[in-house]
Amino acid sequence: MPPVGTAFSSPPGAAHVGGPENHPSPDAVPPLPSTRYAEPVMSLPLPARKQAAPPPSHAETPPRAGGRPSHLLTFAPLLANADAGVVALALPHFQQDLGMGLAGAQWVSHVYVLLVGAVQLAGGRLADLAGALRLFRCALAGFAVAAACCALAPTGGALIAARGGQAVAAALLVPSAMALLVARAPGPTARVRALGRWARAGGLGSVAGIVLGGLVLSRLGWRWAFWLDVPVALGMLYAARRLEPVPVFRRASGAGAGLWGAIWLSGALLALMYALVHLPQQGLGTSDCGALLAAVLLGLLFAASQRRTAAPLLPSRVLRARGLLGGSAGVFLVAAATGPVGVIGSLYLQGALHYGPLGAGLAMLPMVGGIIVVGRVCCRLLARRGPRLPYLVGWALIGAGLLLLTGVSADSAYLPSLLPGLLLIGCGMPFIWMTCEVVALSGVGPCGTGIGAGIVQSAGQLGGALGLAMAVTVVTARAGGSGPLSGAGAAALSEGAGQAFLAAAVLVLPALANAWAGLGGQRPAVTTRSP
Repeated sequence: MPPVGTAFSSPPGAAHVGGPENHPSPDAVPPLPSTRYAEPVMSLPLPARKQAAPPPSHAETPPRAGGRPSHLLTFAPLLANADAGVVALALPHFQQDLGMGLAGAQWVSHVYVLLVGAVQLAGGRLADLAGALRLFRCALAGFAVAAACCALAPTGGALIAARGGQAVAAALLVPSAMALLVARAPGPTARVRALGRWARAGGLGSVAGIVLGGLVLSRLGWRWAFWLDVPVALGMLYAARRLEPVPVFRRASGAGAGLWGAIWLSGALLALMYALVHLPQQGLGTSDCGALLAAVLLGLLFAASQRRTAAPLLPSRVLRARGLLGGSAGVFLVAAATGPVGVIGSLYLQGALHYGPLGAGLAMLPMVGGIIVVGRVCCRLLARRGPRLPYLVGWALIGAGLLLLTGVSADSAYLPSLLPGLLLIGCGMPFIWMTCEVVALSGVGPCGTGIGAGIVQSAGQLGGALGLAMAVTVVTARAGGSGPLSGAGAAALSEGAGQAFLAAAVLVLPALANAWAGLGGQRPAVTTRSP
């Protein structure tokens, strides 16, 4: 269960990845062929002859460096992860109170995954065009309203629809918060430390979702799990009044045509996510083939719209950034390798070792707890030694943990069989997430942090969905069919889980290739103390 948005996650211009001769200053923004950047409004009076041209109408004032208000932004992944954890535990309660079948109750969770994965990239671009702070505030308000609608839902269909609205709000909230967090950082050192806070907040949210979610569901009921989101989101919205905006793009002629590009791309990602989410349940069927075909067709429409518009959704300058491609590839791979561990591990604990749902969730906490513990070490190593070393350390820990998990059996005990592997995976994840996010956004200018954040977040969502689809397919095939895994025998389920962990460990090989092809290896120009 990867953090949403650690998967949720990330920074531009961070820790000089390579020397200054290879990477421009994070504040240097090369102009796009068809898009002009807004000039920040100066606070000092200019000579009379230079005051003729007024500032662009869409410009926002420059950000205030650092400051405690930036800590507010790290609550975005915490809120998203905690909410996802609570809903995962509440599925049986939805069935009982709203008369939903198992498939319908699962769609309360599926619709969130689908829409978050489909909308995040467009949300990141919207943060650049409309202003990250404006989008952050609107997303918080929308999240609170959607959470209230979930709490008041009278039927299963109403709950699924409200949950979809909450997913769209979260898809706008996380990249806009990440763009604000990174753009407010005064330099590479501050960006690395801000990312450390972001990663630890995401891990803390995962822990809180499981622990507090279990308490709320057992004492107050599932509706209170949504009601609690309302004061948290509104409190963040109130506190956001202290934040100052960051620079945004100045609209170019034809920018409205980019709306169609956002629609085509979001539709393509939605169809792809649907196929990946639905595939593990019933195997490759007609609906999955149709979804994959729709994803291809919508992707072609998106590519055509990119060529026609003067303000493309994915500017060519962004797509040519080697760091963004390499960092996003690393995020995709780590999400695909570690994403299935939570689900397969929970299935194994419940089906083979006979844990209850809450007990299985608590047993998986060491994996997310490592994010909180190791974050400081990763920040220090990344700033002092560059991206390649922490990236390799992270994959060494994850690979070792996955290989340890391949030895699970029907008569294994939790402490010797699962706990060591979960701890190693949990300790390795922040090294990779934080390193890849720093590298991915280091080559994106201040006015491109939103789209960079959206690309990184979408890569994590797609990687997690693909990894889970492959892992569940492996377990299902070993269990003797494509039916529910809960009916598999303990021996077959244990063997299938071990094979799924082995398949995830194979992803270490392309990840190692990415260390040389996509990441820089030079020592950054800054050093930092632990955040």
